[in-house]
Amino acid sequence: MDDIFILGAGAMAESFIKGVVAQQAVHPARIRVLNRSNRDRLAQLQQLYGITPASSLAEVSQSGVVILSIKPYDVLAACKEMADYLSGQTLISFAAGISIAAIQRASCGKAQVVRTMPNVPVAVMAGAIALAAAPDVSAKRRDEAVRLLSQLGEVVVMEEAMIDAATAVSGSGPGFLSYLLEAMEQAAIELGFTPELARRLIIQTVIGTAHVLREWELSPGELRERVTSPNGTTHAGLQVLAGRGVQQAIVDAMRQAAIRAEEMGLEYTRQE
Repeated sequence: MDDIFILGAGAMAESFIKGVVAQQAVHPARIRVLNRSNRDRLAQLQQLYGITPASSLAEVSQSGVVILSIKPYDVLAACKEMADYLSGQTLISFAAGISIAAIQRASCGKAQVVRTMPNVPVAVMAGAIALAAAPDVSAKRRDEAVRLLSQLGEVVVMEEAMIDAATAVSGSGPGFLSYLLEAMEQAAIELGFTPELARRLIIQTVIGTAHVLREWELSPGELRERVTSPNGTTHAGLQVLAGRGVQQAIVDAMRQAAIRAEEMGLEYTRQE
């Protein structure tokens, strides 16, 4: 396994470090991390995981894999700055909205670019990670990126044209689900449950439903039909949701999220 250089030391960078170290996919001594704005954060990561703090971008040249875990609006400037130290490394971007082509231009075509869209559950090693590789990325490099990111959850390889849609589905999905769960929690409280009991019931219901969908290999529609008895309790509630147009509202929300992801990409790349 190649040495890894990580630019950025925020929550996503820590999730990656935690995952690959816990699964023994990479020895922590082979991970260098650079965070120019907060040296104390590097010391904290070193103490927690045993990584090596980096002193400058020049150390990119000593690594086979470079990970960009910084704010999207900083990505292209960072790529330009590190271009002199790149010589065919795998360059994995966690940044929303920044296209492969933009990263290739900023890095002077000196790296094999892999664009990803992780979601919040990577923090607990249960994420969904959309991944698209540039056409010139070798199968070996792509598979290595998939293997590394698989330590954080499930990696779904796709064409780059689908990344904005993935941002809406899995990237924004935890926010949409939490919005629905907020309403369920409030309803449970109004039905007489304490907030603690309401949350326990709701969280386990979500976890259990997800397990059933995966293990029984059912679509959400199929499971909904199985738990909906004619004139039963679920049927009564679903009639209210259908009457309020909730299903179409969710579809519209996800479409709007995908549109916004595309817009953000255009905004970020104007800095080129």
